[in-house]
Amino acid sequence: MNVQFQPPTDDTQFSEVKIEGVTAEPKGWAVKFDDGWSFYVPGEPGIEPKVGMTARLYGQGTGSRVRGLVLDGQTVFYRSHAEDEAYHEQQLYGATIQDWLDRWDSGRTVWSISMGGLGPGYEQAIQVTVVEIIRHMLAANYVAESWEDQEVWKADLKKIEAWSYQDETIKKLGLSGAMWGAALNLACMLYHHGPIAVMTDKRVKDRHIQVSKNFP
Repeated sequence: MNVQFQPPTDDTQFSEVKIEGVTAEPKGWAVKFDDGWSFYVPGEPGIEPKVGMTARLYGQGTGSRVRGLVLDGQTVFYRSHAEDEAYHEQQLYGATIQDWLDRWDSGRTVWSISMGGLGPGYEQAIQVTVVEIIRHMLAANYVAESWEDQEVWKADLKKIEAWSYQDETIKKLGLSGAMWGAALNLACMLYHHGPIAVMTDKRVKDRHIQVSKNFP
């Protein structure tokens, strides 16, 4: 958010409406426009939406994401097309692997890749294993960039494998060799490349699933 920055003049993808209703929320305002649509305005120092203000909304139109909001000339937030796409991916998949893990730990749903295909319990066991391997790799601070060196990769992989054989959470899942191998592969991919790169890889676009630690 930046109340000083003004959107570039060559960005003409916007619409303008009048505010006809404002309701205070804990962290902002619920605003109703004169075209019948509503929008949540995040709280920003010095910018408070009021009835009668002109709201300029940047985006592709009705039903699309709003990537910029200006109230009577004051910028509440603004993102270019590229910035908005990156922001959307971060919100959807997690900006980093630590963000992804934190979402899982908090009980939120996270996006992942289906590795099982033999039922929900089978898949959940794989995904839990993925989580625990990632947790270990973060705690041990493996340097994923160094894995381009095959000798480093092989040495780190042996360490990760040895750890996973002894982890109590993983041992209780009763994994088959195929399940363990699938989990290890996905965990390493997520850790090495990050959740955004993995989830936007077109090779796995048909295998997206949402998973959570709160399994039924």
